[in-house]
Amino acid sequence: MSLDNNHIHLILSEKELAASELSDAEGGAVSLTVDMLDLDAPLPTDLLEESRIVVIEVDNEVPSSIDRISNIGKAFPNLPVIAAVRNAALPLVRTLLKNGVADVVELPLSYSDLSEVLQQVLSSMTKDQKAETSPAKVISVIKSIGGVGASMIATQAASRYAEMHPNDKAGTCLFDLDLQFGSIASYLGVNQPLNLSDLLDAGSRIDGDLLQSVASHLPTGLKVIPAPADIMPMEAVNAEQIYRIIDIASREFDTIFIDLPGNWTNWSVSLVARSDIVLLVVELTIASLRQAKRQIALLESQGISGDHVQVVVNRVEKKLFRSINLEDAEKAINYPVRHSLHNDYPLVSAAQDQGVLIEEIRRKSKISKDIEVILESIDETLGRAD
Repeated sequence: MSLDNNHIHLILSEKELAASELSDAEGGAVSLTVDMLDLDAPLPTDLLEESRIVVIEVDNEVPSSIDRISNIGKAFPNLPVIAAVRNAALPLVRTLLKNGVADVVELPLSYSDLSEVLQQVLSSMTKDQKAETSPAKVISVIKSIGGVGASMIATQAASRYAEMHPNDKAGTCLFDLDLQFGSIASYLGVNQPLNLSDLLDAGSRIDGDLLQSVASHLPTGLKVIPAPADIMPMEAVNAEQIYRIIDIASREFDTIFIDLPGNWTNWSVSLVARSDIVLLVVELTIASLRQAKRQIALLESQGISGDHVQVVVNRVEKKLFRSINLEDAEKAINYPVRHSLHNDYPLVSAAQDQGVLIEEIRRKSKISKDIEVILESIDETLGRAD
């Protein structure tokens, strides 16, 4: 894919331009116009008007360089911007994403890295031109500690949500991003060999068609991307590829559910930050509530709170005398409890062992009703309620 000059503008300071490796740009797959501007220099309006994509240097130590990104978004909301950053820290990346950047590329700049990112953005633009759709809404499911039933809730909720929205044109997709202990495939009886590994290995070749081919299609209408079959070291995962996968999925589906691992990584924090709703699953034990409080503190430190974080208490016993109740839980985590699910361990275990949904074993169970309440709340928060 090639574009004429003056369509893609690369804006770097003198220092970064000298450090860059753009020798392969001549005759490369993507044509560039290189502009040398200081980090605090205003951007010429005529340059932006003639651009199809802008690649611009950003430095966290120079606030005006971040302000330039925001100003581009306000004046040219349809102009894709790629931020070129040296030693990009997560808070800066989050700020840039909130300001609408299409992608981030590492400095010092190499033409091969830049070309790969540009090709991805160009592909996205082509797809957007073919089908003008709003980005998918993303619901992430996280757990206070292992074993609280977060994957069960993600599985049942995503499946039921797909059933509740049969007329959604692009449908609902569930991603199992628990790279080491993902169990959603077995919970749903998914046996196909393709999984998340195929998307991670695809690199820049990934597109909507590949994503759809990897997804398993269930009778409920839900599409599922299973976790890798083999355990993967968390540090071995390319964060940029994870972001790329979810970005493409956001254009392929109406709603995305993500089951995240228990261990935090930069990419999992970033995905949570980009989510429209976060379901934090806990249970009424001291260990779970202590960890939930720490999880909430982490989320709040990243500016993630309010209606976007909904605490779900699983396995609630409806007994008169309990050592810990929902009120106690709220006090312990210093955060409101939004939802609770009845405890029916035999029913849940039977469904998971058979690889089927709870409703296939017992229709109109208390747990199914609880999950519907959660989904109605999600629709209300997303502005989708009737």
